[in-house]
Amino acid sequence: TNAFTGAVSLNTTGSDGFARIDGGTTALDIAASSVGGWLMLTSGHASGITDSGTVTVGGWLRATTDANSGVINLGTLAVDGTVQLTTNGSGDATVVNDAGLNFHASTVGGNLVATATTGNISDNSSHANAVAGTSSFTTSQNNADITLNNANAFTGAVSLNTTGSSAHATVVDASGLNLGASTVGGNLSATATTGNISDSGNLTIAGASTFITGASGSNIILDSSGNAF
Repeated sequence: TNAFTGAVSLNTTGSDGFARIDGGTTALDIAASSVGGWLMLTSGHASGITDSGTVTVGGWLRATTDANSGVINLGTLAVDGTVQLTTNGSGDATVVNDAGLNFHASTVGGNLVATATTGNISDNSSHANAVAGTSSFTTSQNNADITLNNANAFTGAVSLNTTGSSAHATVVDASGLNLGASTVGGNLSATATTGNISDSGNLTIAGASTFITGASGSNIILDSSGNAF
């Protein structure tokens, strides 16, 4: 079993140059790295997977904690491909990417905080995401969108934040949808396929708002006092 006590730097060249590392039961700290292909990271420690330098990945990134409710905290990513996050137990996940964020079949046992610095946030075609805790999605660039339109399973409140009049947000939940405090610069489209839509925080939507429940008898209740549509 590997045990990397210090930071680990991974560097490969070319789109076929991939890297895979399992930290065993120790925490995994990824230092400044440049991987031309895909990158797969695994840790079984409660402190999970972190980065201490910019992690550049030309292909997809898969980060997994497989024990002890390990967390994922990757705040300096530069990933060109999809991102798949899996946490054990109630482990939280936080990711910040220098461009857009394209999620691929992620399963987070705790809370998810995701930020795309200069691009859109989306979910990969036909690959839904599941988050047991709260979910927060933010696009920092003006007029960047959030599009999460697969049959996602967001158990906790979902917060969506965009900036700019054409920065739209779309979210679909396979069951009910609880919208947390959100600020959307463009339009908001929210769909609950088999449950209710509710809010647990104030919704500030500069553009048009569309709320859809797909199941017979499902309700839409948006009664936070600070809502601004």
